[in-house]
Amino acid sequence: MPRARMLSLALMACLGLPGVVWAQAQATTGAIQGLVTDPSGAVVAEAKVEAKNLDTNFVRTQDTDTYGRFVLLQMPPGRYTVRVSKPGFATLVQEAVVLTVGEALNLALTMKVSAVEETVTVTDTPLVDSVRTEASSTLNQITVSNTPILGRKFEDLLTLTPGVSIVQGPDGDEITFSGQRGVFNNISLDGGDYNNGFFGEQLGGQRAAIDITLEAVREFQVVATGASAEFGRTAGGVVNVITKSGTNEVHGSVFHFQRLEALSANTSDGKPLTDFHREQFGGTIGGPLIKDKMFLFGAFEQIIANLTRANLSEAIGAPCPVATPTLAANEALINTSADCQRRALIDFFKNRLRQDEGQPVQHPIRNSAALVRYDWLFTPRHQFSASYNFDRSNNENQTFDVATYGNSANGIEGPSKINVL
Repeated sequence: MPRARMLSLALMACLGLPGVVWAQAQATTGAIQGLVTDPSGAVVAEAKVEAKNLDTNFVRTQDTDTYGRFVLLQMPPGRYTVRVSKPGFATLVQEAVVLTVGEALNLALTMKVSAVEETVTVTDTPLVDSVRTEASSTLNQITVSNTPILGRKFEDLLTLTPGVSIVQGPDGDEITFSGQRGVFNNISLDGGDYNNGFFGEQLGGQRAAIDITLEAVREFQVVATGASAEFGRTAGGVVNVITKSGTNEVHGSVFHFQRLEALSANTSDGKPLTDFHREQFGGTIGGPLIKDKMFLFGAFEQIIANLTRANLSEAIGAPCPVATPTLAANEALINTSADCQRRALIDFFKNRLRQDEGQPVQHPIRNSAALVRYDWLFTPRHQFSASYNFDRSNNENQTFDVATYGNSANGIEGPSKINVL
């Protein structure tokens, strides 16, 4: 009986697996659908519809049904040309069809009756998503690439969506949808789980300088409310991140951003930054392993930064007139002078605990992120994709960034590592 029960459970798991894979696939693709008619408005049945990706030459075809309709599911996001043909009609070519993640484009295609071989090319037709019902926004590749972001974290782009904001959470900044806690959100990377369930945020949290290199992000979908069942596991919002992939042409990029102390403004209290510099650099490369079949893409980003904060090493307000104030001899002075309180506290730690809390605090940042993606088009109906994201964050004295804390109150953030496949 135990063995039979185990076999039954294994069979149920195998039968349930396709449903899981389907749900993930829907979150990383889109759909192109539409209605084909003639000039009189009558539907055109059995017309051949072909959608071709301009970057990878991926092709999917389907014949219209008796009602003139077609639906091309699980289409990778990208630029497409849609071609419709049937004997007795001029071939219709719809150009400039841009499909984004989670989108269901609805095309209204009208074929011209023609007895000779003829091609009609349409370059500007309104594309309507008539299926999506949730309140969502898709930030495409142009928005991701051209929007200036301090620190280059993709999460900062989320605030372009209505109802989304960044607030103070249990582990630093937290993504909130319409005021709900971050633990209710669901964040995915290429259809896979990318959640930190303990703090209710993306893997890597908000303390890591970067968790996914922005150069690797193609686009992402933000569902503020009303997420459909394909996403699941959310009572708040959904962030669906899709990474770039290789194409039939070899492309690459190199970038370097620099922030220096001399070109940076003072802090909110009017004091200049000390020993500050930030170097952020990296690059990408992608192309075909086998043209039209197999593609590879890689991206890398590195951050090297440093900042020194005075903390308890400098006077608070007017300097204390006594070098080493004590409660026994200078209680009244300590009660009225913030700097005397600072000096007394430093002396207490030094004499009782052998800790020197009066030194400046260093804040070095060393953060590396890399992503590799592999795509294999077996057939027009069978595809395989795998992406691997790696992040290593080693940031000293980042646990508490409070001016009145000494050296020992600051911990070492890292080295922490994220591996997501």
